Amino acid sequence: MYENVYLLDHTPNVIKSGDKYVVDYGSGSCTYEYRTIGKRIKQKVLLMTESNMGGVIDEVNKKSPLTEGDFKDLRMEIMNHSLYHVEKFIQHMGHHQ
Repeated sequence: MYENVYLLDHTPNVIKSGDKYVVDYGSGSCTYEYRTIGKRIKQKVLLMTESNMGGVIDEVNKKSPLTEGDFKDLRMEIMNHSLYHVEKFIQHMGHHQ
């Protein structure tokens, strides 16, 4: 689990669109897809393929101005937060791949 500091007020909706999972924050979103990686040993991994979180970052920055270090922490929290929600959605839907 991750530490949720900046996204406390953000509960996204997860939508399955074809082979993609979109984590929708209203003012931003992250898109995940399963991708096969590896040459000798192939694995399917859930990979963030798109991120459009500028609106969410602006909202957080307006609430409490962010330093350069805060932006780095916020980007990491966005990755962890969105991945957590997409994995929870997949587990709930029973679409283990």
